Amino acid sequence: MLQGPIGSLFVRIAKWKRSLGHRVTRVLLNGGDQYFSADPEAVVFRQSIGEWPAHLRYLILERSIDGVLLFGQSRPLHREAIRICRLMGVPVFVMEEGYIRPGFMTLEMGGVNAASKTLGTYRLEEDFSTPSKLVPAKVNFHRPKMTVQAIAYYLFLRLRMPRYTGYVHHRHTEMLRYAIYWIGAALHYPVTRWRDREALHALDAHRPYFFLPLQVDSDAQVVHHSRFLGVEPFVEEVMRSFALHAPGDAQLVIKQHPLARGQLGMRASILSMAERHGIRQRVIFLHSCKIYELLEKVAGVVTINSTVGLQAIAHGAALKVMGEAVYDHPDVVDSQPLETFWRNPRKPDPEKAARFHRELKLLTQVPVAIYDPASVDLGWSNLLPKETGGRDAP
Repeated sequence: MLQGPIGSLFVRIAKWKRSLGHRVTRVLLNGGDQYFSADPEAVVFRQSIGEWPAHLRYLILERSIDGVLLFGQSRPLHREAIRICRLMGVPVFVMEEGYIRPGFMTLEMGGVNAASKTLGTYRLEEDFSTPSKLVPAKVNFHRPKMTVQAIAYYLFLRLRMPRYTGYVHHRHTEMLRYAIYWIGAALHYPVTRWRDREALHALDAHRPYFFLPLQVDSDAQVVHHSRFLGVEPFVEEVMRSFALHAPGDAQLVIKQHPLARGQLGMRASILSMAERHGIRQRVIFLHSCKIYELLEKVAGVVTINSTVGLQAIAHGAALKVMGEAVYDHPDVVDSQPLETFWRNPRKPDPEKAARFHRELKLLTQVPVAIYDPASVDLGWSNLLPKETGGRDAP
């Protein structure tokens, strides 16, 4: 087991695997990993990334490793680990935050999102009924738990950095940067909430509207699985196309990503962009909203590869994908050019969309509350085949 998400999830998974009689080797790569690991036998790697391939090869051979589990396939050390495992013929199990949220997490062999091969490899039988046990885990106080664990993780990552001199993190590690975001978002919440109410009031349900959910610049899906250098170039391209080709009465609803609500200049930047394209009165910016309510009457959704795309599919909405996504499938995504999409958005066939969503859920998702403490049982043993008792299950 390499890096997991912040918090104790990999501690819980290791405990569960050991309860099934399996051997588990944890590899700790930084001080944050070490803080959340309760494993006295964990392997600590403190060398440079250049020494990582040889170290991993030795570890796999010396301990007869049958499989590697990691969270976040695009992290520098994980990218190298996936390459080495492929060369050695060792299966890699990749986890990521759930395609379907909340209460689920993605778990696939080889890769997730745009690197996923699951739906191209496996198909459910036509008469396969949904297992009653595959229901989302109960997620309570998600954001407060995540915030507390993130503070602890990054604090110990920074404090113990002298011990892990070769470590390269996949995003910014300055706590002050995140603190400014969180504090800014909290202080401006009354203002943003009032603005959202005003914006939704301005949304004319009698005129068609398109929905553009924003992602964050550091999202691996934007960085590694799109042609855009960031979110703003994507919005610029969409707005330009909307101004030139969308019906004159159409509206464009843009929603900020929850993890970017502290970027207080985003609203001004988006509206200034709309002004330049002559569509300021047709653009509605939201900090937060209930997405399912927007999807009920939306004319179409445009995204790079946000998980909101899957919610759009579940609601039978017309969907245009601008990047690489696990759900970029002809049965559920409109393949027309963007300029045509505005005037003739095509909804997916309801039966095909329902089947796609069901297959994706059953073949790639596991129920879990990511930020629950280490003492909380995963409950995954109930998902294993009864005849094996779970012990021989992968």
